Amino acid sequence: MDVWINFAHATKWQAEGIFKCFFPHKPSGLSPHPENAEDASQQNLPIPPRKYHSITLLTEEEISELAKRFADAIPENELSVASLQGYLLKNKTRPRECVDEVTEWVIQERETREKLKKEKAEVRVSNRNSEMCT
Repeated sequence: MDVWINFAHATKWQAEGIFKCFFPHKPSGLSPHPENAEDASQQNLPIPPRKYHSITLLTEEEISELAKRFADAIPENELSVASLQGYLLKNKTRPRECVDEVTEWVIQERETREKLKKEKAEVRVSNRNSEMCT
């Protein structure tokens, strides 16, 4: 059975949505200090509640603004959703820095992609030369 699945590159709209999924916002009424944040599912349990050690919960407005800036820095239909997710995972405790550094990351991704293309082309030429010699 042949199945073809087309994985398109990410749009700016997708980049903005993914960012919001990786960096949830602070619910209304939550203490501004993450060390005081308690997961509702952990209430009434005999074990201590989970603490949000290094994750700063930002307001919904700030997350939305950061998500928009992040999406604006992502070139339309050039990077895969998986590569965006990888970048966000590496920065999951640093939402502001993640946005500040995304332009540099895009440049690095382009350079890496060009390097891989050149290496692949060199391997093809080397394989052709080997076939001609035999």
